[in-house]
Amino acid sequence: MKERNLDKEAQGENSSSQNVKLSILKVIGRGARSGKAEVLLSDGSSFFIPQKLILQNDLKSGMLLTDLQAEELKIQAEYILAKKKALELLGSREHSVYQLKQKLLQRKFALENITRVLLEFQEEGFLSNSRFIEAWVSSRLRRHPEGFRSLYAGLVKSGISSEEARNYLIPYLEELDMGDVLTRAAEKIMKKSNISREKVIRTLINRGFEYSSIIKFVEQKYPDPT
Repeated sequence: MKERNLDKEAQGENSSSQNVKLSILKVIGRGARSGKAEVLLSDGSSFFIPQKLILQNDLKSGMLLTDLQAEELKIQAEYILAKKKALELLGSREHSVYQLKQKLLQRKFALENITRVLLEFQEEGFLSNSRFIEAWVSSRLRRHPEGFRSLYAGLVKSGISSEEARNYLIPYLEELDMGDVLTRAAEKIMKKSNISREKVIRTLINRGFEYSSIIKFVEQKYPDPT
């Protein structure tokens, strides 16, 4: 959506009183760090707006707006704020498209603006499911070693499609030494004192490892005393 200057737009419209529906009661700054202010309108509504739009449109108390101008201003303001929040979230770590959408919805941004931000960020390379999958799997195996089933379930829960998850995990895990991954997972489990053979097997199954690999490992660590 192209940003529009409300003063210039208003000059081209009929300025009779019947077209003027609202007036700005007050523009309340929210501090330099936030980069935004709150606009209070005469109908009792209010919305937050970035400082750049305030300066661009010379918004101030007493300024008159039509309903259309007010609505377009709200949409422009929310889009910019949604984009800013999305950049902040992506700056902390990679997100899947689904995760970023959910976080923006939780912050009450309109779906129209969220969809626009997500599409733009994917086109510009800021947001990538493929990059998220790679970062998530690498981090997960490093911090919490687990097998295919658990990794697959974690990706799907993060909004990755079954096809995307399988297409990445199958060749990736084939190149790894899954015996080493299983060993690291088991060593963490066995740090607990007096843990039984059955408990080790059950926990490794819950971590998504193949049963045959688990049994082979456990038989080496817990040889049959007979």
